[in-house]
Amino acid sequence: MNDKRIPITLLCGYLGAGKTTLLNRVLTNQKGYKVAVIVNDIGEVNVDERLISKEAKIEDSSSIVPLTNGCICCTLKSDMVNQIESLMKTGKFDYIMIEASGVCEPMPIAQAIETIEIGKLDNVVGVVDASRLVDEFDEGKALLKKNIDEEDIESLLIQQIEFCSTLIVNKKDLVTDEQLKMVRAVINKIQPTVKVIETTRCEVPVEEIIGTNRFDFEDVYASAGWVKELEAHDAEEDDDDHDEHEHHEEHHHDHDEHEHHHEHKHEGESEDEYGIGSFVYYRRKPFDRSKLDEYASHWPKNIIRSKGVIWFADEEDMAVVLETSGRNIQAGYSGNWLASCPPAEIEQVLKEEPQMKKDWDEEVGDRMIKLVIIGRHLDKEQISKDLDNCLAK
Repeated sequence: MNDKRIPITLLCGYLGAGKTTLLNRVLTNQKGYKVAVIVNDIGEVNVDERLISKEAKIEDSSSIVPLTNGCICCTLKSDMVNQIESLMKTGKFDYIMIEASGVCEPMPIAQAIETIEIGKLDNVVGVVDASRLVDEFDEGKALLKKNIDEEDIESLLIQQIEFCSTLIVNKKDLVTDEQLKMVRAVINKIQPTVKVIETTRCEVPVEEIIGTNRFDFEDVYASAGWVKELEAHDAEEDDDDHDEHEHHEEHHHDHDEHEHHHEHKHEGESEDEYGIGSFVYYRRKPFDRSKLDEYASHWPKNIIRSKGVIWFADEEDMAVVLETSGRNIQAGYSGNWLASCPPAEIEQVLKEEPQMKKDWDEEVGDRMIKLVIIGRHLDKEQISKDLDNCLAK
């Protein structure tokens, strides 16, 4: 059966990475596609719309739909969905491209697009500046030079790399071959399965951007580096004989699904030649909230990404997902631990799930701290010691 839904490409990337250059290349070389464009800009004047209209020489300006004075990922999400549906219903276009604001995380936008019945998300394209990646992930040195309004750029870069099906590493001419190899190492740790295209001035074949059928929400989410690290760790430690139990996370944009993996005896670790490494921090004691808050205020700058499930001594029934990207740290309620349920329910679940019973701790049940930590030149022992000092006594 043919899928008659109109395909959509979402284009993400920080300011100056080259999104508009790429968009203009697609519009001037559509190869038979009738492409409509939705442009999002948080400024009062939508400069991108004028650039696109002029450079792409589109006579029918109705094919450019500006979204101004807001960000797609928050206030204008419903407006964006309505605009897309309206464009599709005209019957004039067979492809939609959305250029998101540089300060948008792609996951919540993708979730909104997935609600459009007559459309399908075909590709999420991230565009990153290679020279900026070198600066952002050079052990935090570049962070000292930022203006306050750019405080969490490294967080956005990570989110944009982590949740895309195609990643354009642009401006490769501005870095050395060795620096480009370091960039590849960072990307491989954050999102090991993404299609990476290295370019100068966004010279990318149109067929890599539109009509790819490359995006699958669950596949992209599950291929994120932190998920892969947990899977590899669990497979190694449980002799390939381990079932997974899922918790569903509702925090930040109410979009995320967290895979909750059970206990093992020691933390796996790895590091490549560029110092990009990872390990899993696992404990069966809860954190002291105030101690963890204090440690979070001086979170190591060389930790690029961390994510996992934790619990606090003052709310021991609640499973919490801790997530950091760059210096941005978030924690959100993920559901209740099975151990907090009535005894009859616990007994029933453990009866139905032998692996969960195997991992069950007589004292704390299924409660645990299990964090994947990814970074550059990580001192596993020191970080583990610092986190241990945050545990409740």
